[in-house]
Amino acid sequence: MTEVKNKPYGWSGTTQDFLLVPRQEWRNALDRHYAARLGRAADDSQVAAWEQVFDVLQKELKQVVQVKPDLEDYTVIFEYESPRGSSRGPDVTILGGSVFVFEFRDCDEIIQAHVDAADAYACDLQQHHRLPDPFEILPVLICTRAKNMIRRIGDVVVLSPDRISDFLNVQAELETQYPIDAEEWFAAGS
Repeated sequence: MTEVKNKPYGWSGTTQDFLLVPRQEWRNALDRHYAARLGRAADDSQVAAWEQVFDVLQKELKQVVQVKPDLEDYTVIFEYESPRGSSRGPDVTILGGSVFVFEFRDCDEIIQAHVDAADAYACDLQQHHRLPDPFEILPVLICTRAKNMIRRIGDVVVLSPDRISDFLNVQAELETQYPIDAEEWFAAGS
């Protein structure tokens, strides 16, 4: 797991780190980050949302690395905050040869405001991260109660949780760059 003093995220590590991290250790990191950022403990609805994201990504990322073992070196960042962006950032940012900005929403259908929020997070990151090589930022909205959904609305990919591994497998085939280095990513955002 990557450790950065005054880090702009709740938890960060490789996909492999995430698949091995004990749930409570991961949760404690998010709790500390949330309390430091907002000056109070996370409420029950926030904790439930984190738990749901943890469960979904544990399952889906495990499937991804079984098909494409190289993806275990991707970086998974929870609750990343762009230093010059809005106070709240995307739920999960995954650094591969592209940047995947995941926003999870408790819904079973597409709501335009959620699409707009996912797109805004991606735009914010695009504006505030200057890495040496150009990279694509893909906003992804996850409708957590939907099933078998994969659509594109403008620049935003909309998925049900059960399609995350399919999406990442396809995207990995399209990537032409090496995975973005997490340390460079954090340095480029400050």
